[in-house]
Amino acid sequence: MFASVVIPAHNEREPITRCLQALVRQEGVPGGYEVIVVDDASSDGTAEVARAYGARVIVQAVRQGPAAARNAGALQAQGDVLLFLDADCEPAPTWCAEMLRPMADPSVCGVYGAYRTRQTSAVARFAQAEFDERYARLAQRERIDFLATHAAAIRRDVFLAVGGFRVDMRGNEDVELAFRLSQAGYRIVFAPQAVVYHEHPSTLRRYLRVKVSRGYWRTLAYARHPPKALADAYTPPWLKLQVAGIAAAVPALLLTILRPASFPLLLSLLVGLLLSTLPFVRFVQRREPDLLWVTPWLSLARSAALALGIGAGVVALAVNIVRRRTSQ
Repeated sequence: MFASVVIPAHNEREPITRCLQALVRQEGVPGGYEVIVVDDASSDGTAEVARAYGARVIVQAVRQGPAAARNAGALQAQGDVLLFLDADCEPAPTWCAEMLRPMADPSVCGVYGAYRTRQTSAVARFAQAEFDERYARLAQRERIDFLATHAAAIRRDVFLAVGGFRVDMRGNEDVELAFRLSQAGYRIVFAPQAVVYHEHPSTLRRYLRVKVSRGYWRTLAYARHPPKALADAYTPPWLKLQVAGIAAAVPALLLTILRPASFPLLLSLLVGLLLSTLPFVRFVQRREPDLLWVTPWLSLARSAALALGIGAGVVALAVNIVRRRTSQ
C-alpha cells in the first residue's frame, strides 16, 4: 500500500532537516511513500528546506495551527494510509515499515508508534520513563483508544469519513480524534517497534509548562467524550487519582488554616499522595534506578501542573457554557 507522510511545520527549518534526512533513509516500504510538508505560514525558509529533500510542500499563507495543517495535507495526499509525523521527530530507518505492518490486517484503521530519546538530563529521562510506562499498558491491549501525531497512522478513507482533526483544538486534537475513532468502533493498535526519536523538555520549567497545556487540552477532549475521563487505555488510573488528590489537597489546606482541627484530613491526603507515587516509583526502579529518589517529587509536581491545566480547562468550559446561554 502507498503511504503519505504528513508533517505540519511552522518555523521548523532546523528540526525538519533532521526529520527529512531520516525519512530519506527509510527501509522496507514495498508500496512506497510520499512526504508532504504543510508549511503553516513559516518565515524561516522551512518550505525551501522541505523542497530540497523532495517533499511536496503545501504553503498556508495564514497560520492555522497543526490540526488544520494536517487536514490540509490529508486532503491532498495520494496514499491509502496517512502517516502523521511531527517536524521535531527523527524516525528510525524502519519507522514507515513498522507503522504500516499492522495495516495488513484490514480490521486495523489506526496505528500508534513510540517515542524514544537520546537525552541524558534527569527531566528528559523522567519524561521518557512516563512514556515507557504507558507503552507497557498499551502493549497489553489488542485495541487502544489513543493516538499521538508524533507517530500515527490512519487509513485515509477513515480519516476523511470522520472529518479529520478538530481545528478548534490546538492541543490533544490527536487524542480527541482517537476517542472519536474508538467510539465509532474503529480499531487502533500500538506498534512499539515504530520508533521516532524526540527531544523531550530538559528543564523542570519547560516540562511543567507542557503538562499544564496537556491538562488543559485533555480536559476539553474529555468534555467531548466524558466516559474517557474515568478510564482510557493510555492514562494509568493512579495518575488520575493523584491529580484528583492534589486538587482536593488545596481546599483541605485552606480548611486547615481556618480550622486547625481539620489537619488530620490534610495529613491523610498528603500521605495518600505519596503512596500514589509508588506504582511509578517501582516502574522507574526497574528502568532508571538512579532517578528513583527524584521520581516521587517529579511525579507530584507533574500532577500539580496537570491539575492546574485541568482547572483552567474547566473554567474555559464554564465560560463557553455561559456565553452560549446568554447568546440564546
